[in-house]
Amino acid sequence: MHPPVYSTLFSCLYNEPEPVGHLGRGSHYSVFRSVEWLDVTRSPLKVPQIHDFAVIWDEDHDTRIIETIEAIYMAGLLSPIQFIGERKGTLTVIVAAKFYFSGTDADIQAYERELQKICDNSSHGDPWPVDLGMFDRSPGFPTHQTELHGLISAEEHRVITYLRNIDSLWQLGTKPFIANTRLNTFPPLPSIPQAPPLATPSLFSKT
Repeated sequence: MHPPVYSTLFSCLYNEPEPVGHLGRGSHYSVFRSVEWLDVTRSPLKVPQIHDFAVIWDEDHDTRIIETIEAIYMAGLLSPIQFIGERKGTLTVIVAAKFYFSGTDADIQAYERELQKICDNSSHGDPWPVDLGMFDRSPGFPTHQTELHGLISAEEHRVITYLRNIDSLWQLGTKPFIANTRLNTFPPLPSIPQAPPLATPSLFSKT
């Protein structure tokens, strides 16, 4: 089954249409891909890259977030984002730690204001407040340069493990495009053992 079309600006690589497991308030996720002329720090690129990011849904799977992400993309603000989700009327945006610390405090505050401006003028009419956090895929606990805020309502160590698993599976972020690369959107199925061939009775065997 092919993933649904959520947007004409970016494609859906993987989709969970409903809650999976028991984390937070029905947490599940989808992975999307855009084409970027800005790298993870929003610096211009000579050659475009692909950008994979995850939308973290809660139980209501509110697709209005797609309209907001489209506006963020068209404003040139999407490339640092690795996870994004709406919960209880708040938009939580998790950017790469590399971007978060690439400039000054004034730079990151200006970025957050630009996101808030988009949410204040959303096409769906609900002005969501923005909560900005960061993610670093470096292994180990305590986590390094990772602040997830209210993305998922669950214990921090479980949320970190969940997001790390998503990142490990999909290698989120900006990266060079490799032609003719096929995506495995589902885990490989185990091989089915073959039954041994039946013995053919001999014409001279005793019955």
